[in-house]
Amino acid sequence: MGSLYAPDFNTKLLHMAAAGNAWSEDYSATAAPENGDKFYLGVIPAGVRVYEVRLKHGAAGASATAKLGFEPFDGDDPTADDDYWLAATTSVAAAGVERSSAAAVTFNRPVKLVLTAGGADHASGTYEVVVVGKTVGAP
Repeated sequence: MGSLYAPDFNTKLLHMAAAGNAWSEDYSATAAPENGDKFYLGVIPAGVRVYEVRLKHGAAGASATAKLGFEPFDGDDPTADDDYWLAATTSVAAAGVERSSAAAVTFNRPVKLVLTAGGADHASGTYEVVVVGKTVGAP
């Protein structure tokens, strides 16, 4: 049996301060959006590698869907991706939690976290997005 090593084995910085390099934030909004409305929930800072995103939501009504992605905070970098974490077909009709299966992404510039209402006008809505990652720094 051989030994295999990751390409970055023993080359990563070790963060030993009280807070380490963990980063986590939650963003929330309560409203009854119409189909196509966008919620700008908050800003993910530059230098964060996001690897976990969850949407916790209340019951928004029959046929209600939502997609979750990002837009550049200013300028055009990175390119906007309005359904990076959750596709437009994500149902929010009944209360629940949706977990993204998207690949980890590192933001070298700040981005706006955007939830877009779809499917139908939402009868009501409570939306909380939990974002987890680590601080890796921006160039």
